[in-house]
Amino acid sequence: MEQLETFKRNLISKIVIFAVTFSAVYFVLDTYQVTYKNYKSMETTLEKRIEHSQALKSQINEYQTKIDNLDDPEKLDLILQEHGYGKAGEVLHKFEVPEAVTPLEETLRSERSKSIFEYFVESIIGTNDKSQ
Repeated sequence: MEQLETFKRNLISKIVIFAVTFSAVYFVLDTYQVTYKNYKSMETTLEKRIEHSQALKSQINEYQTKIDNLDDPEKLDLILQEHGYGKAGEVLHKFEVPEAVTPLEETLRSERSKSIFEYFVESIIGTNDKSQ
């Protein structure tokens, strides 16, 4: 009988140790998977931000080059010519400015003719007066 009790205690302790070990391994592997997914997500975010940073740095370098070119008189002439300014004796192409649009307030104040629908409704109602 004592052997049976000892066997039961050993079996229970082995089952408890197995359950604790299995739970710990499961927890570690599950946590590892979540942590690895977070790591990959952060890694792709970091790569995107590095690319964006490099694009911004190249744009800053372009702007700095343009600013530095403003100090050089020959390059300044080219820049001004690109923007429509020229030297004396040069032929500049001039474009006509389109006619201004009539302001909305003026358009609303002006007399307008009646539409066919308005004439039709007035003829039905009987308010179309020829004396107007």
